[in-house]
Amino acid sequence: PGEPVLKQASFTVPNQKLTAIVGDSGSGKSTILNLIAKYYEVSGGTISIGGRPINHVAAERVLDQISMVDQDVFLFDDTIRRNITMFRDFPASQVEQSIKRSGLSALVAERGNDYRCGENGVSLSGGERQRVSIARALLRGTPVLMLDEATASLDNQTAYDITDAILHLDGLTRIVVTHRLDEALMGQYDQIIVMKDGQIRETGTFQDLM
Repeated sequence: PGEPVLKQASFTVPNQKLTAIVGDSGSGKSTILNLIAKYYEVSGGTISIGGRPINHVAAERVLDQISMVDQDVFLFDDTIRRNITMFRDFPASQVEQSIKRSGLSALVAERGNDYRCGENGVSLSGGERQRVSIARALLRGTPVLMLDEATASLDNQTAYDITDAILHLDGLTRIVVTHRLDEALMGQYDQIIVMKDGQIRETGTFQDLM
């Protein structure tokens, strides 16, 4: 109590680029995402999106620009398609594009759009549930995609495949909080922010930091 979670954490996320935030547990990685998304307000300092401070902007307007994919994904006991659309109407072409970009095409081809996910996705693997969550985010069409340890509970190969798919989503500003430091993946980020004890200790590309 009374101790700031973040201290002198100043950085810029380039538009339509890839940024990774890495560091030990409790270093402040998730706090940064939660502040950007206005899940709670900053007690000091400023957060700006597109040069505009969000301090006095309604949280709903900020969230219209951001999609968040968490480690825990909630799914309804309904079809894959309805879990992606969240029971809203979208053009079929947009839904299909989101399915393709999230890497769900093979699952849909095998089981169909009307395959039921089961209560909280019990009929799907962890990787498939995460892909549904990513497809949801892509369907919303927000310019910013943030992932908070989204692959932490997955096996290494599934985590690699999902992260690789995210890295190839062109046209989005992506901020990825991760503890997986696979060289082949980290080398693709435009910027890596290294945190420790609530402070940014280093920033650069994978090659720079090495």
